[in-house]
Amino acid sequence: MVTHVLPELIQFMFPNVLHVLRRNVHVVKSINTHQYEVSYKIMRQSSTSQSLCKEKRTSFGSYISTPVPPSVANHIFHSFEHSKKIQKEMSIHGIPRALSRTTLKKLKEASRKPGSTLLSMKVHHILRKISRKEYDLSALLPLFVDHTLILHPNTKKIKKMKEISDLSDPIMWYPEARSMFRKVIFHAGPTNSGKTHAALQRFYEADSGVYCGPLRLLAREVCQKSRDKGVSCDMITGDDQDYHFGKHSRAEKVSCTVEMTNINKIYDVAIIDEIQMVSDIERGWAWTRAFLGVCADEIHVCGEERAIKVVRKLVDECGDCLSVEKYKRLGQLRVKKNPVISLDKLTSGDCVVCFNKDEIYKYKRLLEDASTEVAMIYGSLPPHTKIEQAKKFNDPDNKCNILVTTDAIGMGLNLNIKRIIFNDVRKTTLVKGGERVKAPLTPYHALQIAGRAGRFGSQYPDGAVTTMKAEHINTLHRLLRTKVPDIETAGLHPSFDKIKQFANVMRTTSLYDVLTSFISLCGTDNSLYFLCSLEECRDIAKALQNVKLPLNDM
Repeated sequence: MVTHVLPELIQFMFPNVLHVLRRNVHVVKSINTHQYEVSYKIMRQSSTSQSLCKEKRTSFGSYISTPVPPSVANHIFHSFEHSKKIQKEMSIHGIPRALSRTTLKKLKEASRKPGSTLLSMKVHHILRKISRKEYDLSALLPLFVDHTLILHPNTKKIKKMKEISDLSDPIMWYPEARSMFRKVIFHAGPTNSGKTHAALQRFYEADSGVYCGPLRLLAREVCQKSRDKGVSCDMITGDDQDYHFGKHSRAEKVSCTVEMTNINKIYDVAIIDEIQMVSDIERGWAWTRAFLGVCADEIHVCGEERAIKVVRKLVDECGDCLSVEKYKRLGQLRVKKNPVISLDKLTSGDCVVCFNKDEIYKYKRLLEDASTEVAMIYGSLPPHTKIEQAKKFNDPDNKCNILVTTDAIGMGLNLNIKRIIFNDVRKTTLVKGGERVKAPLTPYHALQIAGRAGRFGSQYPDGAVTTMKAEHINTLHRLLRTKVPDIETAGLHPSFDKIKQFANVMRTTSLYDVLTSFISLCGTDNSLYFLCSLEECRDIAKALQNVKLPLNDM
């Protein structure tokens, strides 16, 4: 069978045998349908006109003997390699950059020996046409793809892996939610504006509901508030589970961390708190999953106004309807001109924000040495300990009236804070590529933390914010004055089923290899979604490489 043959090559090289091959020659149009194609009519004409073919063979011989100048060929290959359009086409065909370079090298070698092989003739012919502007760069692509498959037979497997790792249409991962017409209400406003309080009223009233929050401590707080109002409510935050009626019975309402959102159960009302976290490089996928997948007639999302744009896009994608309710801060927030400088200047209701655990313990030790009782909260502290520390600090009758904490307080914890004091204006942050670097706080992050000063209904309805060190005060003022840009994209994370399918095609039991390949091949709709960092998962998978576990368990 002859495939992918050029019209000129058929006419000049096979005039005497075309009539024998007519029934076996398949015309393949994938080379470039718009620029040239082989037709049965051309082949028949070529096989019946011996004198014409003889004349053309002579001209073809001279055609090959005049090679495309190396400088011209190199320029064409360079343009081909760096063309965004060509790179996109290679991506569609599942050809990684490393393999494309190998193929390009072979085609360059073939171009230097015109007429020596069928490949060199094809390459030379296309280069000549491109140099004369009869073809454009895409004329090289079909030959390029075909030769890649010859050099790298496993490219076909890569193409299948590329299809599996395509995350560009996540709304279709949740058919149950897509079968519903959901009403989405966005409660938009800054910290201490009452937006979550308003959404929770519908949660209490509904026959069934789910609250999805950013922190275990907040999920427990909502669960306890519900019970205090006589509303039966379960709490699920991973390993920490508290069932209102015991393990063997379930309440109609549940308060959970957003990662634990049950997308298989139908609720009357769902609340997704701190929706701006949809843009977080590490955890954003959990908010996207909850929003796209939760099965509820009425969904209340709470967060900052800057998330309205991305939520509206997601609502349009899902075919739901959206209404926006805006809130204003209930108390004032004053940005102080002077830093604190000395620990003996701390007063009741102060909260010192640090960005690592060592700093927290340093302040705790220094303050206790000065006979000052201190509460502390940080991410890896056991949940029950966090609750006790928060209660102790919030109790006006308790002598413990100074809090030392991480930026975890920026995500909705209800604490009676009078003044936020930044110990630093830089934080170790995960950036694209999985690297952790110490970088300045973003304006959004600074505002989120600062806004926790002052709480409506507490002894500190108004709040203040400053820094511990003098060199940070100007930076803080600049951060809090900077306009925060709208959120444009939402994070995604591959489902377990996709990872499993991917591993089956790779035929490997190494989760580390699976995740590494998935990251390199994954595609998303960049206008709406991005791939959240899988670096932590991959690091754990690497540590487990020598542990004999089935892939499912791993």
